[in-house]
Amino acid sequence: MSEVKETPVNSTPLSKEEMNHFRKKLHSEKEEAEKAIQDLKDRLKDLNNNANDVQSSQDHHQGDLGSDENEKTTILTSIEKQNEKLDQITVALDRIETGNYGICIESGEPIQKERLEAIPYALRSVKVKR
Repeated sequence: MSEVKETPVNSTPLSKEEMNHFRKKLHSEKEEAEKAIQDLKDRLKDLNNNANDVQSSQDHHQGDLGSDENEKTTILTSIEKQNEKLDQITVALDRIETGNYGICIESGEPIQKERLEAIPYALRSVKVKR
């Protein structure tokens, strides 16, 4: 595992306008992730309610039960990934506040703006990520 470098405060290579742009992007990403988590939790709740539904006089078929379990696992994995994304967004927003957003946490070099446009919560440059 690579070593994480201490990034000095107020060392961002980005202008104030760029920082505001990325702050807005991060807040938008945060809202999307929170909505996705809520939607996934709602789907999981529906699945659990349907599994407990005894309106049907037929026994639950093993294939259906397996499919439901696979879907639950997929949903739980998706929730976990969205939570990880939220954590990364929180770190990125904190880095904006301390003025070291856009600096690779391993190399200390600036993260490419194209990468930040694609993944505004990126903490590592493309070179380090490879």
